[in-house]
Amino acid sequence: MSDYRRRGNRTLAWLAVAIVVAYVVPYGLLRDQPVWHGAFLVWLVFGAVAIGLIARLVSGWRP
Repeated sequence: MSDYRRRGNRTLAWLAVAIVVAYVVPYGLLRDQPVWHGAFLVWLVFGAVAIGLIARLVSGWRP
């Protein structure tokens, strides 16, 4: 397995973890919170993390 492919698989695994966390935290842990600030912060951090992971994933891509 090439180094790029190994790095891509690892990045996809981290992206999957981030997607699960983005669902579990606002709809599970923050469900009973009356204010929306916590969920907004989670979505903001998730957006930044997802963009970073996708940028890393496609940075070495060659057709």
